[in-house]
Amino acid sequence: MKKQFFNLLAIMFIATMAMQQLHAQTNILPQHEFTINAFGGLSTLLYKIDNATVKNGIGFGGGFGYHYFFNDQWALVTGLDVALYKASVSADRMRSGQYDIASNNYDGVEFLFESTFTKFEESQDMWALQVPIMAQLMLPLDEQANSHFFLAFGGRLGYAIAGNYKQSAQSVMLSTEYWDGMHLDGYNEKGSVKFSAFNAMAAIETGFRWKLGGSTSLYTGLYLDYGLLDIKPERSKEALYNTGDHPAISEEFFSTSILAAHAPDYGEIVNGQQVNFIRNEDRYTDKVNTFAAGIKIKLAFGSAKKKSIPPVFEPEKPKPVVKPVPAKVTEVPQEIIQSMIILSNTLFEFDKFNLTAEAVVELDKVVRWLNNNPALKVEIEGHTDNVGTAEYNQRLSQDRAKSVHDYFVNHGVQASRLSYRGYGLTRPIADNATAEGRQQNRRVELKIEN
Repeated sequence: MKKQFFNLLAIMFIATMAMQQLHAQTNILPQHEFTINAFGGLSTLLYKIDNATVKNGIGFGGGFGYHYFFNDQWALVTGLDVALYKASVSADRMRSGQYDIASNNYDGVEFLFESTFTKFEESQDMWALQVPIMAQLMLPLDEQANSHFFLAFGGRLGYAIAGNYKQSAQSVMLSTEYWDGMHLDGYNEKGSVKFSAFNAMAAIETGFRWKLGGSTSLYTGLYLDYGLLDIKPERSKEALYNTGDHPAISEEFFSTSILAAHAPDYGEIVNGQQVNFIRNEDRYTDKVNTFAAGIKIKLAFGSAKKKSIPPVFEPEKPKPVVKPVPAKVTEVPQEIIQSMIILSNTLFEFDKFNLTAEAVVELDKVVRWLNNNPALKVEIEGHTDNVGTAEYNQRLSQDRAKSVHDYFVNHGVQASRLSYRGYGLTRPIADNATAEGRQQNRRVELKIEN
């Protein structure tokens, strides 16, 4: 039984580790969970008695538990349970006896009272307090974490708080080596058994956790416990049965459990046949272990913990440069007009439309102004003095306006924003009778069209 238990434990542990690798996932579980437990199934005392039939018993238990979740997969399980273990033994016939100093009626002779029981039965039970200390693995079965598979493994520490036995027999024959005996029909007796106080058990539980809603969940599954320590009761000072001082006149019989008794001084359990008297001080059973397996349910209470999300550190983004919205320009600024006047004086040589090197500095100022005001549309106007014919001056003013236009376009001003036109000598701003006036009339001007 012990070997099979540990083999099963190893197989379940390996299978669970494999499932963890396949289903590793983060879900929200309560950090603290309190449970009310109930369990039942095969719950017995394991022992062996030669020539007798031992039957395992059905027991049950319950208690309170506590789960502490380290994370969304692992938890520590502990609590306090009370559990009942039961077993029984039966034999066709059982003999037992005890040395006793008889009363003065027998002149102080030491002799043995022998009791022979037919169809003997005895049942035992033990109540124990238990503290589980187990690790519990949780694996989610759905994305919402409404259900989990769980596997808990570890141990239980037990403390025997009570033990009892009941005996019965179809008949009892009392006799001694000096006395042929007395036959009694029917026998019933009961008493207490004091088991070894402490026990340690290997334990495993597995099943499913179902979320019922809110802070309530239900665990359903199977459990398996195996006692690692010998909890054999204290040895009785009596034989299996004590007939008292005067069996011939007394019909009261005092007994002890077969677990606590030593084998009779002579005689032993037999099945259907007489045996020779054999002196034997050994126990009827040498070792007692607990074993339990069955169904377990737990009603759990615990609010889901708030999932902490680590802060995400992002590099500080540069603040966008907000360019001020320029005021609407309706006329050429005075500084640009001044630049046009300056470049008009040096823009073209007499009777030519090629730009001079001196004019480029002022033209670049105008280019920057046009680029800083991309919404403006400008007409470039060319003018001349009155030297020469009107047709010649018209063509010359057109060519000069185009030279300025091409310079602006070549330096980044969109052509769609520009237009040019020559006005010849038709729009003088000074007297052409003087050299100074004619120089002022040879000019290029900007006109805002929008």
